[in-house]
Amino acid sequence: MNAAANAAPTTTETTRRLRKWATIAAFSLIPATLLAAVLALTAENAGRCVTYGERCGSTPDWLYTGSLLLAGAAWLTVLCVPRDALRRTALGLQLAAEATFLVTVVSTYA
Repeated sequence: MNAAANAAPTTTETTRRLRKWATIAAFSLIPATLLAAVLALTAENAGRCVTYGERCGSTPDWLYTGSLLLAGAAWLTVLCVPRDALRRTALGLQLAAEATFLVTVVSTYA
């Protein structure tokens, strides 16, 4: 058995992998948002909210903006910061912020 094949990935490989997954997560947010919006429009109150502005959800606007800004800042942190431990944490934060954004989009008309 080759000891080099069983060794942990190098910092360069780890960095490349973290950057790749952070970028995939960032760009997949667009189609995920479109799907979440379609799902939100199938809610019972969606027609009344879109047509008359009644019974709309009470999600605050700052939650949408804040989660997107946090996801963007975390993505930039993964791309730019030299420490792998901080990159891993930023990737987790990015995924959590994107999930929060998607949940708020789905619950728009709840």
